[in-house]
Amino acid sequence: MNSRIFLLLIILVIGAFSCTVSKESYSLRAEKRKAERLASQVAIKKAIESRRFVLKMDKIILPDGLMVDLVPRNNFIIINGEIISVSLGYAGRSFGARQISGINFNGRTGRYLMKSDEAKGIYNIQVEAITPNKDKFDIYLTLGENGYCSASVNNSYIQSVSYRGILVPLSPENVSYSIRK
Repeated sequence: MNSRIFLLLIILVIGAFSCTVSKESYSLRAEKRKAERLASQVAIKKAIESRRFVLKMDKIILPDGLMVDLVPRNNFIIINGEIISVSLGYAGRSFGARQISGINFNGRTGRYLMKSDEAKGIYNIQVEAITPNKDKFDIYLTLGENGYCSASVNNSYIQSVSYRGILVPLSPENVSYSIRK
């Protein structure tokens, strides 16, 4: 009888110990995820404020409000200081002689206005992009410190179009391209 009580007591102690270890392990994993999220937010905030980021667009919002998936590696906006590179699929009306199926150019940023809402962790940016042949695109960006972003692109030759995607900070070795003058 005493051996049964002793065995039951050992089982209870081992069970309590394993619950404590499990709680500590969960707490450590939660703290690690929180630290990684904060480090990511700091890197994103630094990239936004230094104008060095890539927006990988994975959705286009059609004029009727329908959202369509895109291939993110083929649809992007890169802002690297004063240089901007855009490659985006397009679905909408064209106001010119030719039908437009994509927005593709390397250019320079003209006007660049950035406003931040620290409480919400959001940046609103208005960029005037100027192509080598002097076409102008107005690009409106909403960038979150969590990495999510949206963009709206306007030009006199196309109907306004919107995109959704993610923001990736740009490091110096990530990109090298040239702008033709």
